[in-house]
Amino acid sequence: MTQTTTIVPMPRAAWFLNPYLQLVVGGILDATGELLLKHGADAAERIVKSAGDAGGFFGFLVHTPGVSGLLSGWTWLGIISYIVGLLCWLSVLRTLPLTIAFPILTVLHMLVPVGAQFLLHEVVPMKRWVGIAIAAAGILMILKPVAAAEEKL
Repeated sequence: MTQTTTIVPMPRAAWFLNPYLQLVVGGILDATGELLLKHGADAAERIVKSAGDAGGFFGFLVHTPGVSGLLSGWTWLGIISYIVGLLCWLSVLRTLPLTIAFPILTVLHMLVPVGAQFLLHEVVPMKRWVGIAIAAAGILMILKPVAAAEEKL
């Protein structure tokens, strides 16, 4: 028994509900969330160092690995970014087949190394850039026939 997925048409006035736009926005929000969480973890490390021998509940928060990251506002912005990205993803899943949506989202996750290099000043080796380019080309080759078939609909 095979299951078919139908694409639900949208009213023209709701351009911002376009599943492809939602997919791109959600992917960018996910990548942004990753970068913000990393920045928040780095900021939390500075908070831990400055707290010294803090006691009580604050000391527990500061010195518990993982929990200390919650003390940074950057971490909370990353969490909010993830939540909004998740809402976009759930909207996309209502209208697009997973076989189309997931590869596109995977391409957008390749933005994380770009952001890590340019925003967080991390070094991304050339081998990783080559791998990203190969993966992107492979995904685009997979999606090209899908896009052509969808145009005919």
